[in-house]
Formats: sequence, C-alpha cells, structure tokens
Amino acid sequence: VTGTWMGSTTVPCTYVPSEGFTQQTLSWSLERDSSTSTIFRRDDSGDHILLSKFRGRVSVPKHSPGDASLRIQDLEMPDSGHYTCQIIWRSRDNSLITREVTTTVKVVKVHPPCSSRVIP
Repeated sequence: VTGTWMGSTTVPCTYVPSEGFTQQTLSWSLERDSSTSTIFRRDDSGDHILLSKFRGRVSVPKHSPGDASLRIQDLEMPDSGHYTCQIIWRSRDNSLITREVTTTVKVVKVHPPCSSRVIP
C-alpha cells in the first residue's frame, strides 16, 4: 500500500465472519527498523491506541463485520513499515483461532507540479 505524505491511506484487513466464532481481540502492530510495536488493540474493554504518535490519526471500522482495516490519516514519513493485523476468535468449544495479515506501507512525498515558467 502506498500513501501520500500528509494524506491518508487504508491498510486492508478483511475476513469472512464465521458462525459460532466470537472475536476476542483485534490488534494492529507496526514493524520498522527491526522493532515491532502494537499501535491499536480492540478487546472486550473497547478500543485502545497504544502508540501516542498514532492517537487521533488511526481508526478501525466498528460495525462492519469482516472488515478490520486500519485507516491512517495525516501520514508521516516514519509511518512506513510492515503493518500486521492479528485477529483472535474463540469458538464454541473455547479453542482459539488466530489470523494474521501483514501489509507493507510506503509513505511517499509527492513533488509539486513543475512550473511552466521558463527561467532565463
């Protein structure tokens, strides 16, 4: 996924909701320069943005089953990296199922269009 600096982008994470499975936790983490940090976590107690630099800039749809995509606004250059969406479900027999999807995000600066004025 490529996003424009100071613009916004959506990092996709979709799945097919299954009967009899309850979503336990949803988390988004960012791997950059060989360190991984959790950005966002949704659990029984609500939504938590764990990295202060993402507060007010990230959101995950609440009422659309099957869509756990991460929307990032006001992109900054350090937002580039590998984003992992991890969802854990609990089944009726209390076993846990985990699904992870990793997407690479690249933030690019768009150069202003060249002016057509000729400089003597």
